[in-house]
Amino acid sequence: MNTVKFYLRLLRINNALIAAVTVALGFWLSQSPYSVWMLVLLMIATIAATGFGNVINDILDIESDRISHPERPLPKGDLSIYNAKIFSVVLILISLACGFAVSITHGIATLIPLILLILYARYLKGTPLAGNIIVALLVAYSILYGALNAPGFSLVIYPALFAFLLNISREAIKDIQDEAGDKAAGVITSAALPHTFLRGMIYCISIVYLLLIILPYCNKSFGIPYLLICLAVIIPIHFFRSFLIMSKKWKSKLSTISMLFKIEMVSGLAAIAVDHVL
Repeated sequence: MNTVKFYLRLLRINNALIAAVTVALGFWLSQSPYSVWMLVLLMIATIAATGFGNVINDILDIESDRISHPERPLPKGDLSIYNAKIFSVVLILISLACGFAVSITHGIATLIPLILLILYARYLKGTPLAGNIIVALLVAYSILYGALNAPGFSLVIYPALFAFLLNISREAIKDIQDEAGDKAAGVITSAALPHTFLRGMIYCISIVYLLLIILPYCNKSFGIPYLLICLAVIIPIHFFRSFLIMSKKWKSKLSTISMLFKIEMVSGLAAIAVDHVL
């Protein structure tokens, strides 16, 4: 039983489930013509693909993780590198099988992020900002993936854009969190850039995000429930984490800031879902 737990931790099952729910939201919002069973296959494909990205990343980052994340299964010795590699191959096969089982279009759409995940882990993670952009694109891609071939595809463009903006900033924060381990392993990430520049970049993205988040209500894409959740939940979270980022002791609060980004994104998806129901 412990072995299963270690594999789930390596998979980052919580993040994978969030990605799967995002796919389901895109499927639902866009009024996808496919059956519920096809949605289940897409969600499994997403969980497997997200897990693959995390596994291959941990395999390549094991040296830096010994410093930054010693509690993870590989640096802790709970799982071997060999078993992790086998697991990554299994995840690729599951993801592709589920994607192609839905349609050829979905199969190809499943293959694209898998290739990007390999490129990211192998080459782009060590390129300041490029890796952050790839990860943010992949997060935004989840909701578009669920809406493929659907009549309401345009409805998911806003949430995909919001997810992209939030995750560029969150990935920069995570890079700063991992800076010591990455430096020790000789990996160059966005944390190598001046931190004042990164804070300024995050702040500018936050302003753009704040201006755009009300736009779907203004152009009547979403209604009053969406607006109320934005005003009562999302915007307060947004201001609080922006305050933390601009505070003098912001580096001691990186874990909290990263979590607030995730909560803000999930709250945004919930706002869209509630608005669609009501």
